[in-house]
Amino acid sequence: MEHLLNKEKIKVGLRKLGLRRGDSVGVHSSLKSFGRVEGGADAVIDALLETVGEDGNIVMSSQSANLVEVQRTPEEIAMGVSWLFKISPYDPQKTPVRTGAIPETFRKRNGVIRGSHPSNSVAALGPRARELSEGWHKLLELDGYILLIGVGLDRCTAMHLAEKRVRFPERILKKITPPKWLLEKYSEGDWEWDFGPYPDFAKLTKPCLESGIMKTVTVGESTLRLVRLRELIDLYVEYLEKDPDLFYSAS
Repeated sequence: MEHLLNKEKIKVGLRKLGLRRGDSVGVHSSLKSFGRVEGGADAVIDALLETVGEDGNIVMSSQSANLVEVQRTPEEIAMGVSWLFKISPYDPQKTPVRTGAIPETFRKRNGVIRGSHPSNSVAALGPRARELSEGWHKLLELDGYILLIGVGLDRCTAMHLAEKRVRFPERILKKITPPKWLLEKYSEGDWEWDFGPYPDFAKLTKPCLESGIMKTVTVGESTLRLVRLRELIDLYVEYLEKDPDLFYSAS
């Protein structure tokens, strides 16, 4: 008879990582990475909530599934527009997420507060939920953690916070700075777009492990990783200043 992974085993893993009562933690996740879980996404959410307790906070990316892809013009492609979407009307209470089964289930929980950004919101539950729903910078201010459940740092959009602290060399700025005409074209209206190469956050995984700021544990078939966001951002800033080309490809 197959033994399903359950909530209690997930809680054991979270405690082994060092997650404690009162902690604030931002979660990126893959439910499928566990294998089969008794209770599904709700069991994972309950394990998280019971681990951090009533004084703790859970934050999840709740990027909206309300994007309609728009064909880029040849000129936009040549200039470096990576993607282009039109944002459909957004309702924090009703618009589904595109970040997986766990955050989709989480956003429907009583007491969860979802941010107002029409495409890249975060949702939070806990005594600081309203504050944390404003964005990942609030988790950084609260000295919170990032928990990766079966996914890598490539999912950790909070790492963009480091970019504001770095003075990029001209060769990198040319890659990631959109021309004025493009900014003017998409500055108004509901658009989701990006310009230039997207930073390869996953390349910081090895430095995180070697420096000891990232802890890992296996739960079921999933690898869970926990890192304090402040330490992650500090390390990323260090590497961006030393070798930004490592994260921004030449393409």
